[in-house]
Amino acid sequence: MKNVRLKNVKNIIIGTLNINSLPSKFDQLKFLVIGNIDILIITETKLDESFPVSQFYIEGYAMPYRLDRCRQGGGVLIYVRDDISSRNLMKHTSYHDMETLFIELNFKKSKWLLVGCYHPPSQNDQYFFNKIDLALDTYNNYNKLLLIGDFNIQEFEKPLEDFLYQHDLNNIVKEATCFKSSSNPSCIDLILTTSSSSFKHTTTLCSGLSDFHKLVISVFKTTKVNSKPKELYYRDFKNYNTLCFNDHLTRSYANDTSLSYGSFERNFMNVLEQHAPMKKKLVRANHAPYVTKTLRKAIMKRSNLETVYRKKKTEKALINYKKQKNFCSRLYKKEKKRYFRNLNPKKLLDNKLFWKNVKPFFSDKSSNNERITLTDDKNVIIDDEKICDEFNCFFEKVVESLNIDENRLLINENNDFDDPVNHIIKKFEIHPSILLIKEKMDREQINVFSFSKVRFSDIEKEIKKFDSNKGNSYNIPTKILKECSSSTISMLHNIFNYALSTRNYPSELKLANVTPVFKKNDRLDKKNYRPISVLPIVSKLFERLMEIQINSYIGDFLYPYLCGYRKGFSTQQALLSLIEKWKVSLDNNGFGGAILMDLSKAFDTINHELLIAKLSAYGFDKSSLQFLLSYLKNRFQRTKVCNTFSSWSELLCGVPQGSVLGPLLFNIYLNDLFFLTETTNVCNFADDTTFFVCDLDLNSLLVNLEHDASLAMEWFEYNYMKLNNDKCHLIVSGHKFENVWAKIGNCKIWESKEQTLLGVGIDRKLKFDDYVFNLCNKAGHKLSALARVSYYLTLEQRRALMKSFIESQFSYCPLTWMFHGRKANNRINHIHERALRIVYKDENSTFNELLEKDKSCSVHHKNLQKFAIELYKVKNNFSTQIMNELFEFREVNYNLRNQTDFKKKQANTVSNGICSLRFFAAELWNMIPSDLKSLTSLELFKRKIKSWIPNCHCKLCLVYLRDIGYCTVEETM
Repeated sequence: MKNVRLKNVKNIIIGTLNINSLPSKFDQLKFLVIGNIDILIITETKLDESFPVSQFYIEGYAMPYRLDRCRQGGGVLIYVRDDISSRNLMKHTSYHDMETLFIELNFKKSKWLLVGCYHPPSQNDQYFFNKIDLALDTYNNYNKLLLIGDFNIQEFEKPLEDFLYQHDLNNIVKEATCFKSSSNPSCIDLILTTSSSSFKHTTTLCSGLSDFHKLVISVFKTTKVNSKPKELYYRDFKNYNTLCFNDHLTRSYANDTSLSYGSFERNFMNVLEQHAPMKKKLVRANHAPYVTKTLRKAIMKRSNLETVYRKKKTEKALINYKKQKNFCSRLYKKEKKRYFRNLNPKKLLDNKLFWKNVKPFFSDKSSNNERITLTDDKNVIIDDEKICDEFNCFFEKVVESLNIDENRLLINENNDFDDPVNHIIKKFEIHPSILLIKEKMDREQINVFSFSKVRFSDIEKEIKKFDSNKGNSYNIPTKILKECSSSTISMLHNIFNYALSTRNYPSELKLANVTPVFKKNDRLDKKNYRPISVLPIVSKLFERLMEIQINSYIGDFLYPYLCGYRKGFSTQQALLSLIEKWKVSLDNNGFGGAILMDLSKAFDTINHELLIAKLSAYGFDKSSLQFLLSYLKNRFQRTKVCNTFSSWSELLCGVPQGSVLGPLLFNIYLNDLFFLTETTNVCNFADDTTFFVCDLDLNSLLVNLEHDASLAMEWFEYNYMKLNNDKCHLIVSGHKFENVWAKIGNCKIWESKEQTLLGVGIDRKLKFDDYVFNLCNKAGHKLSALARVSYYLTLEQRRALMKSFIESQFSYCPLTWMFHGRKANNRINHIHERALRIVYKDENSTFNELLEKDKSCSVHHKNLQKFAIELYKVKNNFSTQIMNELFEFREVNYNLRNQTDFKKKQANTVSNGICSLRFFAAELWNMIPSDLKSLTSLELFKRKIKSWIPNCHCKLCLVYLRDIGYCTVEETM
């Protein structure tokens, strides 16, 4: 195959066609290819050894060819035009049962991996894609992929759908391609790529060469318009000296007798500007940190030599240009490797530069550098200033657009009170939430809460906890505040205590910069963006000081099943409170039902005055209420897009998002909702509230759900919150003959087969296989990204990325779905094995050998270890009430050889009895070595349990032997 550099080519036509009888139609194929198609993939070619390869040579084209499948009646041919630099990758042609061909395409500034595929209908879909997975893992140095051919499977079918997601591929063929069934044509001849924007005008044509298949062609664009340079603002620390800055700052504050935070910040920023001034620079839109000064100079020299060659067209100029071009290519690879490998692998999680450049490969939630474009009334908005105003207006009026009715349960609307706090307390005196809180609080002996002044040590302790890499560049930088804490603690101490005494929170700390971050769906619609607020670092310091004091008081009054934003609580506990109670009911031939409620803009709709009234009912004194009202009122925000800001707008309601104190205030506001529950239980985390109930009678279950749901709807109404009826769902588990429904308000809600609750997919049968398969798809998606960047990384870096992005997919709420099926477990192990092979570049070791090399264990064994930790916490009173209620202790007055501390529950079924935490707890605890169970330190137990591999006999740990069945590993030896 010739390897000539591509010259003056802007667009390339790529096609694929299924031709069964190629020899008889070869002349027509020549006519089709010459002058029309630059790259053509032919599948299902039926040739035998009597036809020499030379017979299929087309002048001007190279032809990679697969001989190994021709004996069985099939093969793959790829014709590539001669002036397109390409080479055949032979590493994976040894798969005798795979009809695939791997070609490297070299274009002007990029390399592509072209895979020609034929998937026989008789071959198992999952087997075919697993083989392709392994091949793509081997060729992981190609960032751009192009898979073309006859897949004999459509895009919406599950195996291909999973494969596309895992490898971040898109199918650009949307028309029917196969007409074997004229009444029901299908799209099975596909073009899959990681860069769909590089293709245009994809279509199908009748060529007359295939019996049933159309010719699929697309135009590949090899040129790309460069983006405009970007403006970056940064602080120049070239001449910065910490000692000089501290000394200057101390002298500046020596003459400042003001206790105003505004004066403190102005002095700080003025001194900082003298030592580390803010500067602006222009960088390329595609700027990469590994493009060093040396490389940049080499690229400039290459461009100059290219210009000389194009003017003179001499052989010497061409040689000089090619020599410099090759030098730039080698230097680019060298600098990129050096950049990644010089990053300290022990500090990967704290290395901002590393994650800034690697995370976009793995996560769609990383910062997006693309410019935002919006549409409004069919007009396209591209100006940053107008976009800022659009977002700012939208965020400001988002609560107003909900049309929340005025509360009718208020009195004393007059303003005859001198103090606004007295007015608020009187105004909400007969509000149902206030009456309910007071009723509950009267049963307890409560003290009055009042903020107390803070000490120097309190401020110093909190400043040390701050992350130096975080902070707002337009305010005091976190790193500098930590470095000069000795010079500022005295001022900050006085400012905070003065604010407490005057009951006036500093207004400068109530200003937030809001960045719109894309969520999902259409990028042109402003409704698909969420506001992320960035507050001054000193605001977070003051809020932490306030939060510590409020938490120490209010913690005892919060509902025990309120799991959001509380130390020791988690989404896993909230889910287990529902799942385990459901399993008890289903095991006894009963039912479990839940209504999932969704609130619109829950954090933004909180009424400030009602929140103050609730705090008063909980026992906050007047001075504390005045200080908190000052904290909530007169808050302003502006929207930031690139380096452009909108005007300031006032927040009239809602707790400040992005703040430290906001989540705690939200919990307090929501807490009295759960005092209303009469017939149901609650699964709650933050603004996700689910009422659930178990019952042996289905009708009784639905009545109870509707009753408490109606109470909740009334609560939402008189607490100024808006229920999103369209996103409320009903799920009922248990054996029944027809679908059921429940009435919430004026809406009839039919039950769903499956719903996502707190990020975990729950179906009516409490089977989690589909959810686990989705986790595997996500992990496979990240794994493909790891394979693409692994060439530049060290072993320690690859391993850190595997732990952070692949294994972490299976670490969210593992106890909720750990009783899945064997098929799902095999899928997890397959993903885990692939990840280990990429990390250690080992294609020969078994899965167990790779685990030993990694000094780790399988995902299932890790789940057992995490369950053991939860049992240890329950046993030693380190856990919450939610977890304590799931298990019972065994009471015996004599010693037994295999005595366990947990009572083994009775089970009637396998799926809901034996496969439950309450049943498995006693068995697992009995497996744990006695020396581990006797440890008195939780941290020590967590560290020791990681090296324990349980000798488990559950269904996932059994091995299947033909003619024998499932047995333990020991029994197979």
